[in-house]
Amino acid sequence: MHDAKTVNDAFLQVSGRGDKTAWLWCDADKVWRPISSTEVYGRVRALAGALESWGVVKGDRVALLCENRWEWPVTDFAVLALGAVDVPLYPTLTPEQVGYMLRDSGAKVAVVSTREQYDKVKAAGELPALEHLVVMDEIEGEMPFESFAALMKAAPDLQVRDAAFDAQVSSVGPDDLATVIYTSGTTGEPKGVMLTHGNLASNFSL
Repeated sequence: MHDAKTVNDAFLQVSGRGDKTAWLWCDADKVWRPISSTEVYGRVRALAGALESWGVVKGDRVALLCENRWEWPVTDFAVLALGAVDVPLYPTLTPEQVGYMLRDSGAKVAVVSTREQYDKVKAAGELPALEHLVVMDEIEGEMPFESFAALMKAAPDLQVRDAAFDAQVSSVGPDDLATVIYTSGTTGEPKGVMLTHGNLASNFSL
C-alpha cells in the first residue's frame, strides 16, 4: 500500500485481490474464518448503497460505536467510499459521552455493534441530526433501527467490480476529510480531531 494516497486507494487494493483472503474473523464458535477480497468489496458496496439511499453525501458524518470485528472496517470503507466522514467512538464511553459526541459531530447515521451500545444511543438524550441507527447484532428494541445483517443480504450480488462505484471511491482525494477522532476530554470537553485521507495514508509506507 506504499503508493496509496488515500484510505480509499487502500480499499481498492485490498478488495481487488479476487478470492484471496483479506481478513480473518472469529465466529461465535471461536473458529477463525476467512473473508475474501471479493466478499469485502460486495459488503462495502452493499452498505455504501444503503447509506447513499438514506441521503448520506460527501462530508456527512457517520458515527461508529463498535468493538474490533469485521463489520468495523466494512463500515469504515463504506462511509469513506462516499466521501463521508467516519466518527469512531470508543465502545467504553458512557451514554452521556456518546450523546455529546454524536451531537457535536452532527452525525447523520450511527452504526453500533451490540445491545449495550444500542442502549447507550437510546439513553444519550436528544440527537437532532441523527436520522438512522444501524445495529450489527440481532436485537429487539423500541428505538427504530436498521439491521446490519439485513443490509448485507445484497452483498453477494455486488461482488462484481462496478466501474461507477470504483470511480466514486477514487474521486476522494488526499485533502478530503476522512475522520473525526475525539480526545479523552481530560482537560475539558472532548475535542474532535480532524484527519484527512492524506494524514492517514502517510502511515501506509511505515
